[in-house]
Amino acid sequence: MPTPGDRVGPYLVERPLGRGGEAAVFQGKDLRSQAAVVLKFLEPTRLGEVAAYERFRREVAIGRLLHHPGVPRLLDAQEDAHPPFLALEYTEGDSLRTLIDPARPLPVGRAVDIGANLAEVVAYCHQHRVYHRDLKPENVLVSEGDRVKIIDFGIALLEGAPRVTWRGFSGLVGTPEYMAPEQIQGERGGPEADVYALGVILYELLAGRPPYRSTNPLSTMYQHLNMDPEPLTRRRRDVPPAVAAVAARAMRRRKQERYPNAEEFARALRHPESVDLNVLARRDPPLGAPIRDRLLRHPFIILGLVALGTAALVLIAELLARR
Repeated sequence: MPTPGDRVGPYLVERPLGRGGEAAVFQGKDLRSQAAVVLKFLEPTRLGEVAAYERFRREVAIGRLLHHPGVPRLLDAQEDAHPPFLALEYTEGDSLRTLIDPARPLPVGRAVDIGANLAEVVAYCHQHRVYHRDLKPENVLVSEGDRVKIIDFGIALLEGAPRVTWRGFSGLVGTPEYMAPEQIQGERGGPEADVYALGVILYELLAGRPPYRSTNPLSTMYQHLNMDPEPLTRRRRDVPPAVAAVAARAMRRRKQERYPNAEEFARALRHPESVDLNVLARRDPPLGAPIRDRLLRHPFIILGLVALGTAALVLIAELLARR
């Protein structure tokens, strides 16, 4: 793996920006133009994994497909380098995470505007059959005027692309606090999963914390499947019912009950007068454990079922400890 000061092709590696199981990300410089770039290297330990390389190639394909101010431009892709890497447009801005403070939630108007701006970028991706599948504040940059840019399409799905094996627990992809129930149950995740994450992010921007959280990620996933979050209007009296209804519909457990895509979510936030408030009083029945026929279709989530049972016990213990 390159380190700061190394030169890779026409680029100088300058400082680390982040590292995960699949890739390491650095700020760099294009020595031809002196422009700042983001360099994303495939983790060398994953070079022998066909699935990891296919995900890298999928990210390249998505980068070449998307051309929008809310998505970093793909400048270069060195698929034959050792390790392979991408060069992406460098964007000034702060992580959306830095704007979230449980003690001082954002003003309602600003939270709604950021949520709508983000949904409009996601809508562009959906129009091109690209589903991010890991939307969360850490993957959103906010610049002046609350313009947003979505980063890290490392586990995004390009519709029509073949399934590749994911190394994570039970085949799941995503971050527990923002995962849609169908992702937890082993589905690939599509536009409805991104809509669910948009609802979670909107809730968090307004409440200062996500609707479901625990020190145990399995407990968090169990909550998504079976527990109702505290209503936004109870968390904050100044949240208009229409805004709370948008978040509630986006976070319905059954994907067919949500907004079908991010464009509809954004439209609802921009036009609150058209929002159906009945969703606030409508039950959202728990999903429980994955059913038998789903297990037969997806044997790998048998482990997930066992884990969810364990998570239930952890959650009960947490509740008892608070009494």
